[in-house]
Amino acid sequence: MRRVALLIVAACGTDDADLTGNYRVDTAVESEPCGADAPQADPPMFLRFTEDEFFGARFFSMEVCTDAAGTVCTGGGLFGDSFSEPIDDGWRGIVTSSGSGGESDPTCTLFYSSSSALLVNRKLTVESTEYSETVDNTEALCTTDEAQKRNLSMPCIRHEKLEASQL
Repeated sequence: MRRVALLIVAACGTDDADLTGNYRVDTAVESEPCGADAPQADPPMFLRFTEDEFFGARFFSMEVCTDAAGTVCTGGGLFGDSFSEPIDDGWRGIVTSSGSGGESDPTCTLFYSSSSALLVNRKLTVESTEYSETVDNTEALCTTDEAQKRNLSMPCIRHEKLEASQL
């Protein structure tokens, strides 16, 4: 059974960064597991950010596109790469999950992901880091609350950083 929790924060005020638009990816690096980032073998060419709302809470979703106009894109939506919490110069997204192969599986995998999208002077930086750990499959440990509690203390399994220019 897999459980997923998204952190949706209602934003107040009008000073929040507007990420809406298309961007050309200038650099793309990653590491898996985390460590020394290296250029991605097949980096995205373009990104598109759109704004949406979920139960009154504003969020931005990111899609990977093959063209500058953003007509051929994948990903996005609330359960894709989404950013729901306003931060200085951008937005942040947090995803936690927990799951196992069922009651007979003795282990459970906890997962925590933190992503940010910062826009300064038409330059976008998208950074995502994922953490995961295997724990005993017990009612007390196999929860999204436990994944949230452990967050950055779990082993870092993947890091990605994209730098892009607004078109």
